[in-house]
Amino acid sequence: MSRPPAPAAGAPPLPDAEREAMARLDRVRGPGGMKAALLALLVLPRHPGRLLAWREETVLVNEAESIREDIERLGGASRLPWFELLLARLGGAPLAERQELLRSARRVLTAPGHPLDRLLWLAMRRHFGEHPGGHVQAAPDAEISRFPAADMVHIAHYTAHLARMVPDEDPAEGLRWYTAVMTRWVKPGDVPPWQRPDVDALVHALNALQGLSWMQRPQLVRAWVVCAYPPGRPGPLPQVAADALRLSCLLMDCPMPAELARQYIEISLH
Repeated sequence: MSRPPAPAAGAPPLPDAEREAMARLDRVRGPGGMKAALLALLVLPRHPGRLLAWREETVLVNEAESIREDIERLGGASRLPWFELLLARLGGAPLAERQELLRSARRVLTAPGHPLDRLLWLAMRRHFGEHPGGHVQAAPDAEISRFPAADMVHIAHYTAHLARMVPDEDPAEGLRWYTAVMTRWVKPGDVPPWQRPDVDALVHALNALQGLSWMQRPQLVRAWVVCAYPPGRPGPLPQVAADALRLSCLLMDCPMPAELARQYIEISLH
């Protein structure tokens, strides 16, 4: 069993109802129950169409409704840590079960769409074995804070997707953040125009970024986070923005910068 969840340093204590819900969720270890919990996290905030799909996908799980009620008791600081915990616990299931879980998740996420949904889906594909195997580059001889032109295209595409959520969901703020990130590597006049990437472009960009060296990926993550917490705006970030950055850390196998980690509880992934 996981150790009790702990709020980040300086964060207010978790409500008793949320702690009790977590204790019950931690005792859910059967594949059906964990599936119900993971899919319930995709329903939030509650959408009637998604809730109907969730019920159809969990109809054979006797405790599904009580699990969903406990998932709904989780606050913003808890939901993604529980999502990651469930990914880890379900990641060792047989391939057929993982593929079925992905099919169920796709049904639940069908409508309505949100930019964060794509990151949640990509995280599930990565952990459940449907992502293409990538080759991680060796660290380049050149200065690691610079990226080749081809990599900058992928950085621009993925950053443009994040800019729909970071530092908040205001398009004007997103464009300013996108420009601040990109000008860390290119001159202001050379910043690629902000363009909303389609699904194929986003997946292609992520595959390329996952192939960056282990020294380069943290630099990119750090740029995203630093530009989201400029001087005079120490945080916390809006929940959607923080979630988008945390999922990006997960997708790129990078530790979270401290500013971001402080917005979440800590759960031992066992």
